[in-house]
Amino acid sequence: MASNTPRDAPDAARPLRGWVAATLVAMACTLAGWYLPLPFRLAGLPFAVAGFVLGLVTSLKAFGNPAAGALRLAVPVATVACGLIALLLAGQLVFLGPSLHYQQCRTDALTLRSEAACTQDFRNELDPAR
Repeated sequence: MASNTPRDAPDAARPLRGWVAATLVAMACTLAGWYLPLPFRLAGLPFAVAGFVLGLVTSLKAFGNPAAGALRLAVPVATVACGLIALLLAGQLVFLGPSLHYQQCRTDALTLRSEAACTQDFRNELDPAR
């Protein structure tokens, strides 16, 4: 029996696959870097920026492709997520010294009182007007 659909029908969403895959890889590397301790966590910053740029390009391509479907919603959300993580990591870079000191203090803290002291010292370093 013959079917009405051609066997070799071109997939209209095929050009998006590479862009989506690259965006997902950049997001995965960003997430992996996020869980590392400082200063290694900052290795995720270039991946977050790359994910943001790739997400922008993929979003533009998805909105121009009639077969994109749910990618028209998913890719912009992923792009915003990469952008927010890039901002957070950039902020972490700005306050690297106090953040490293806070991380080491929390690692060495043995009691809840010493953890609270670490947090208070960190706040005082960030806002000396307190």
